[in-house]
Amino acid sequence: MTDKSTRRVQQVDQSLAWFQQALVQLLEQEPYPKITVSALATRAGLSRRTFYRHYESIDQVLNQLIAAEVAQLFKRIQKARPQHFQEVVEVYFDYWQAHLGFLRSLATNHLLPQLLTALTQATHDSLLAKMFPQTEPYIYAFAAGGVWNLMVAWLQNGATDTPEVMAQKARLVAKHLVAIM
Repeated sequence: MTDKSTRRVQQVDQSLAWFQQALVQLLEQEPYPKITVSALATRAGLSRRTFYRHYESIDQVLNQLIAAEVAQLFKRIQKARPQHFQEVVEVYFDYWQAHLGFLRSLATNHLLPQLLTALTQATHDSLLAKMFPQTEPYIYAFAAGGVWNLMVAWLQNGATDTPEVMAQKARLVAKHLVAIM
């Protein structure tokens, strides 16, 4: 790749990052349906023309933003190298605690289903999926759904419990399930 093409790729990546950052900021200030391309481009410091050079809609920016967050979450989990499910849960909540503003913006704007879709798609090759027997996909699906619902409940309750407390709650749920079987 030439220096000129490398610089162009860097410029495109920077523009995409600015649009994503602008969307995060706007989501904290106004309802998602009211965010316009003009407002997004202005906040990003770019033009509408630049927006349409890369995207067809704001939904594409949102999907790209959510996919990037999910990728970062899974990198964090992989880097932590958890040995047990409870450790995965702790890393999961640690990540979302650090990104709580974004998570709350998604919840406020009724966009959590998009996050769930992205998480579900990304988990098939994740470390979490590898913790469960490949012959038992229902175990994995049950665990992933449980963690998701813990997170939603955590948000609804103000997201005040620490990641360690949430991991302990996941462990208690697992113990309870074993006890009632």
